[in-house]
Amino acid sequence: MSDTTLPKTVDPLKYADQDKVLEGHLSIHLMPRLAETLVESTGEVDVKLIFGRDAQNLRVLNGELTTRLLLTCQRCLQPVETPIQSRFSLGIVLNDEQAQNLPRVYEPLLVEPDKLVVLDVIEEELILSLPMFAYHDDCVIESGSQAEHKDNEGVSEKTNPFSVLSELKKQD
Repeated sequence: MSDTTLPKTVDPLKYADQDKVLEGHLSIHLMPRLAETLVESTGEVDVKLIFGRDAQNLRVLNGELTTRLLLTCQRCLQPVETPIQSRFSLGIVLNDEQAQNLPRVYEPLLVEPDKLVVLDVIEEELILSLPMFAYHDDCVIESGSQAEHKDNEGVSEKTNPFSVLSELKKQD
C-alpha cells in the first residue's frame, strides 16, 4: 500500500453511517509537527481507521496506528528507535454541546459536516502517543557520585568549592 490508499479528506458523518474502514500507510515526513520532535522523519505509519456507530448510535472513529520513530535518548542524547502503537476512540461531534454530552470513553473529534483531514487526525494521535521520555534500555549514564569516584582515583583530595566561604568567615 502507498500514501494514495488513504484519502486526504473524508466526510466523517457519511463514513460513520456507512461503517467505512480505511487502511494504509502514511510517510512520516508528511507530518511537520511530528517531524519537529524527531531526530529523523523517515519511515511510515501503518494506519487503520474504523468509522461507525456505537451502541448509543453515536458516530465514532476508532483507530490503530503502528510505527517506529527515531527520538533523542534523554540519557545519552543519541538517537533511539521507539516503537509506537496507538489505539484511540473518538466521538465525532459537530459542536461543543455535543462534545460535552459525549460519553467519557470517547475523546471528542470536532469536525465540519463534510470534511475531515485524515492526516491531521493521524498526526495528532501520534503526537499524543509519544513517550514523555525516550531512552535506551541499556543506556548507562554516570551519576555524580560515580563520576566523582573516577575523578578521585587520580587525585588525593578533591577541592571543596565552598572553602572560599570558610576563609571569609575566619576573617570576620
